[in-house]
Amino acid sequence: MTSDLDSLFLAEDAPAMRAPELPPWPILVVDDDEEVHIMTRLVLSRLTYKGRPLELLTARSAAEAAGILTRRGDIAVALLDIVMETDDAGLVLARRIREEFDNNDVRIVLRTGQPGQAPVRDVIVNYDINDYKAKTELTSEKLFITIITALRSYDNIRTAREAQSASRLKSSFLATMSHEIRTPMNAVLGMLELMSHTGLDDDQMEMLFTARDAAGTLLRIIDDILDFSKIEAGRMDIECHPVALGPLVEGVADMLAAQARKRALDLHVHIDPAIPELLMGDPLRLRQVLYNLTGNAIKFTEKGGVTLSVRCLPGAAPGRALVRVAVQDTGIGIDDDVQKQLFQPFTQAESSTSRRFGGTGLGLSISRRLIDLMQGRIGLDSALGQGSTFWFEIDLAVAQEQPVAAPQPALPSLAGLTVLVAAETQALRDTVNCYIEAAGGRVAGDGQPWNVAVVVPRPGDVWPALPLGKPAVLVAAADSVRPAGLPSGTVQIGRPVRRVPLIRAVASAAGQETAARAAASPLRQGRGEPPPIEVAMAQGRLVLVAEDQPVNQMVIRRQLSLLGIAAEVTEDGRQALAAWRTGRFGLVLTDCNMPEMDGFELTAAIREAETGTGLRTPIIALTANAMAGESQRCLAAGMDGFLAKPLELDRLDRCLAQWLPPLSDGGAKAVPPLLDTTPGDATRGDTTAVLNLARTLELFSVLDDEARAFLSDFLGAARPLADGLVHAFTLDDAGAARREAHALAGVAKSAGADVLARVADRVEEALVQGKVDEARQAAKAVPGALEQVAAAIASL
Repeated sequence: MTSDLDSLFLAEDAPAMRAPELPPWPILVVDDDEEVHIMTRLVLSRLTYKGRPLELLTARSAAEAAGILTRRGDIAVALLDIVMETDDAGLVLARRIREEFDNNDVRIVLRTGQPGQAPVRDVIVNYDINDYKAKTELTSEKLFITIITALRSYDNIRTAREAQSASRLKSSFLATMSHEIRTPMNAVLGMLELMSHTGLDDDQMEMLFTARDAAGTLLRIIDDILDFSKIEAGRMDIECHPVALGPLVEGVADMLAAQARKRALDLHVHIDPAIPELLMGDPLRLRQVLYNLTGNAIKFTEKGGVTLSVRCLPGAAPGRALVRVAVQDTGIGIDDDVQKQLFQPFTQAESSTSRRFGGTGLGLSISRRLIDLMQGRIGLDSALGQGSTFWFEIDLAVAQEQPVAAPQPALPSLAGLTVLVAAETQALRDTVNCYIEAAGGRVAGDGQPWNVAVVVPRPGDVWPALPLGKPAVLVAAADSVRPAGLPSGTVQIGRPVRRVPLIRAVASAAGQETAARAAASPLRQGRGEPPPIEVAMAQGRLVLVAEDQPVNQMVIRRQLSLLGIAAEVTEDGRQALAAWRTGRFGLVLTDCNMPEMDGFELTAAIREAETGTGLRTPIIALTANAMAGESQRCLAAGMDGFLAKPLELDRLDRCLAQWLPPLSDGGAKAVPPLLDTTPGDATRGDTTAVLNLARTLELFSVLDDEARAFLSDFLGAARPLADGLVHAFTLDDAGAARREAHALAGVAKSAGADVLARVADRVEEALVQGKVDEARQAAKAVPGALEQVAAAIASL
């Protein structure tokens, strides 16, 4: 007999092996009358179904049949007599088959010689059987029909179950393989990113960027397969968090704006002002559907543009909002026959589509299934030569708990302002008019006087001449360069038009912007720029910073600059130790949790090196861990002070004034030692803001492009940490989860994302106390908190 291993090495021209013969159909005949067994055998012995004969198994009692059913789980049909050792033995056995043996596949046919003893109606209603016959009516022909019908039903059930099992197995395999492929692909992308920062020439950089783009495309395909397999395997869960739908939609448009510009397409967004500020939904999956639909529209549209609109529909129940999202393009349209199959997996409009544009054909299928999981509807309206509109409708609850603090400064009112709108298309004019009127302003008609002009030139066109002496808002592509000669007071915002930035720009141009947004930090006044490194060294006031998170590095560097302090930043304790050994620094600010060498190990190494020298460098701890006892731990490690993140400028100023030597032209005021000894210091106050812009305004004075870039960088740093935290719990790695939670809390506090910071703190505190299940439960709030912050940032 050929083994499985031998079959791998059979010659290619070897004769094909015969397919294995299928086993016979097992038929169990249960009756205490021997004559019934004889007659049944005579009728059925030569019967075949689908080329397979019958295997007749016999039992003379219900007890004997139960033994056979216990040993054989493949019985296809059971012919049961009712009256055997007891008057209802067959009925009891039928119930045991379904309930005790948990066998719902076998087809049960009851037959009795005393039909009056077990009335047909009662038996059919109360017992899970498939047929009920009187022995007198079971002629050879009728018995033949009964068995064939039962076998066909059994075969259909088994075939469907095997197909379902195979589908689950396939989906599980796809999910596992996609994950296994994704892991090395992440490493490939990471290494390519690192390579881009090395000394490569132009040709090498071009090849690297090509490889990086290809790797990114492959990763997106893998993600599609992973999502599809999760849905097929029933492992896709829809979360429910507060969602700022308008900013989320505008954020997706911002992400895809560069692709639209590259294809010379106009990307337009319209958000109905009637949309409630916060709705309950899954921001991650909503963004995924929006990205799929809008990305497809851009990819398959050759000229013209794409419009992404969100509107409230009538008919919603109290406390709910019925939302319709539509993506309309000016493409060639889709034929009716193709439309019927377009939401099926691996389907695209033409066979050549994947060759021309790439992709798997899974995006629309995934989108449909996600919307189905959200209890919504999805569809398209299209005609050849007239473009396409893909849409979905979902019924979402209005969030009952609004943010304790507004995610951004209150939207200014345009009451009393008359605005002139000059836009390239009627759709753009309608959107700008809608936003202005919803904010209380009035749109100027032809020839009417106006206070502020909003000018929206066509992408690629020369910017128009703006009216001299009149305030104006110029809406241009985000990557446009502001030309010289624009009238002073002109405010520029990017495309696509976003409601909140537009309203703020109009208010700012009219001089109605909140004064607090332009107020400089008092600590900044009179400090001047930091001195050159050499001067700071000579003064003994050069500060060494050890911090591994890029966002935190940016924050501390900016804060020190505002205070007029020169500093050098290192990425971990090992680098910091090497820098300290040069003897150039008057103070060390160190994060407590870093890779390679943490703040405690750095302090121990410095103190050991100082032994016997009579020198002592002040070391101040920086940490997001604000739990009680942390300050004592820092002091016990040899540090001189403790600052909790987020760093407040006045506290940092006091700390530096205490430990750095005073400037030669003036002495520093004496201040008490600065130590945080209570957990409350890190999150002072009774309210928690989604995004506390006071932190950003403290660093940048105004909410300008640089400030927004900082907040964008914060999101770029926070998302991998949040994903890492979730992944660590998936792997049951409490140590990794604690590190990710600690880093996330620090980054969030630095950016003023107080809600996210508090959630991360809660996770870390639970892990420190060994309460892993509590930490795992708390971590479920991280994605929602992060999406709230992202929505708040997107709306700025």
